[in-house]
Amino acid sequence: MEFSSIRLRVLKYLLPVAIINGLLCTALVAFSRPVTQIASILPDRVERPCAPVGDSVAIIVALGQSNAANYGPGRYAATEAVENFDPESGRCFSAIDPLLGADGSGSSFVTRLGDILIQSGEFKRAIIVSIAVGGASVSDLTSTYLNRIDNLIVKLHNQDLTPTHFLFEQGETDASQDTTESQYLAGLTTLVSRFRSAGYQAPFYVALATGCDDVHPKNRHAIRHAQAAAVDGNLNIRRGPDMDMIGNGGRTHGNCHMNEVGSLAQAALWAAFIRHATAIGERTPDSRKRERDGG
Repeated sequence: MEFSSIRLRVLKYLLPVAIINGLLCTALVAFSRPVTQIASILPDRVERPCAPVGDSVAIIVALGQSNAANYGPGRYAATEAVENFDPESGRCFSAIDPLLGADGSGSSFVTRLGDILIQSGEFKRAIIVSIAVGGASVSDLTSTYLNRIDNLIVKLHNQDLTPTHFLFEQGETDASQDTTESQYLAGLTTLVSRFRSAGYQAPFYVALATGCDDVHPKNRHAIRHAQAAAVDGNLNIRRGPDMDMIGNGGRTHGNCHMNEVGSLAQAALWAAFIRHATAIGERTPDSRKRERDGG
């Protein structure tokens, strides 16, 4: 697909988002090559030091199911100072798809997100990690896969890394099941509380995400309502972008996983929320210092 065509289709999804102003051009410049070309020239994954970490470094943790994992088309290698923290080894590597930590063998929006945040001038460096699992319900994440969170917390502590943003993109599986709003909220609270108990107080953004025709999402209304209702000042849970606005034109066969257009829109939408949060002071150097000091 020609990138000019991708650009026009991405605009369709991003124009309604007012806070995208000033960021969209950066996103488009960051990915001026088609994913098919990017995949053919990927460099080798090399280890890089995690330290030092200053106030100009974003440490982003992504959680959820396939659209937060490595199920995008092609593969992408970050071109800026973006490192991928590996929860298995507890070390940092150059950010190249598929990201270490998440399942799937394709691309991740998080790799693109790191480049966008640096090229937009919000941060000078980004350390990214995704522990998302394809097809996982919120119940799965709080039971079968809870060890992934516990392991990540231990490995982050060992490297003295404090997340600056938590990005939660999940809901397609629950939208196809009979999960109630209260059950979804209880599961989400369990996940967030795990990080809070470990001392990590960064904003936890919850996206609205239920779109996947493949699984017949009969329960979308209840799950979207739960995601919108998850906002909680005490737990610092905040509203994330509406990923359902990326329609079938931004998705692959089955209208579930993102295609090239959807992946770029997905990364740019998340970047817009992070950029907006930084602009209004949700995440400041002083707040990060207080977290490190236990205040």
